[in-house]
Amino acid sequence: MTRQHPWRGLRWPRHQHRHRGERSRRARRRLRLLVAGALALVVLLVATVALLVDRGAEEPPEAEAPETVSCARYGLDGVRVTARGPGGPTDGAVLDARVFGPGQERQDRFQLEFEHEGITSSYHVFAEGLDWDRPVGVVYHFHGDGAFEYESPEYTSSCLAEVAREHNMLLVVPRTPDRSGDTTWWEERDHNGRWFRALVDERIEPEYDIDRSRTWLTGYSGGAQFISQELLADHIDLVPGGGAIMMGGGQAPDSPSAEPAREQLEELRLRWDVGTEDDGTDPQADFDALSAAWDGHHWYEDQGFEHARIRTREGVDHFGLPYARILERMLSAAEERTEAQDDA
Repeated sequence: MTRQHPWRGLRWPRHQHRHRGERSRRARRRLRLLVAGALALVVLLVATVALLVDRGAEEPPEAEAPETVSCARYGLDGVRVTARGPGGPTDGAVLDARVFGPGQERQDRFQLEFEHEGITSSYHVFAEGLDWDRPVGVVYHFHGDGAFEYESPEYTSSCLAEVAREHNMLLVVPRTPDRSGDTTWWEERDHNGRWFRALVDERIEPEYDIDRSRTWLTGYSGGAQFISQELLADHIDLVPGGGAIMMGGGQAPDSPSAEPAREQLEELRLRWDVGTEDDGTDPQADFDALSAAWDGHHWYEDQGFEHARIRTREGVDHFGLPYARILERMLSAAEERTEAQDDA
């Protein structure tokens, strides 16, 4: 008798073959359905995109509302203004003698170039919204180190421009011509001072009908240093009336060369504004602006300026000064004083 190997002659039951074939057919049907569904979805998406493109060509979307910026961080609670900055047709390098066409002096203009004795830099002018049938004053703002107020005019400068507009004053924001090392006003300040003086004498005052009795200099940090150590010390005749606001700085000059007129000693309003925490101990702001402000205030007071004042803000550091509110209150106080004198 022949012995059969246990595996030899064994077959899978026929019903198991049948179930295996049915599962395979069902899997193939599901795959075909998935492929068909995916193709249908692709066709639908292509048709939708084509419809939207065609509709967009026929009906352009509505223009977006102008971007606005809150002035709360600059001391004007509840005030939002249009963010003003480069992009208009009158922006860019301008080197010819006549800058403006008819009526263009009433527009905001940005990144205008000015060259003096081989030194070139640029400036912004905020002129929209002014009443040119009335006297128009001017505010010159000098940025801190790094030139944030110039490079990003849609923030601080837009809020300062709104304050200036309310008082019918032009705002001019120049960029330091200093290109060696950091972007500062106080380094190379003699060269920077001559460039700024030429900008005023050759460009701003000839192109605009400025009421020079309402001339204000404002500066933050290094810009405040430039005002107190250069402009008021060597070019004070640029400010026949009005005053200067030095925020977060404003040290006494080293060797002043200009002699103020008696009327300037009696009338110009000089204001230092600084935080009590702005003492140079912050690693992010190692300049002792508090000591610098007191130094400048004492020096100018000793020179006989009758309206030299200092304001220290408790708990405020180098980055917390309400620039726009400071400017607004100084301009308002000056106007009230003028009105009181006129009524006397």
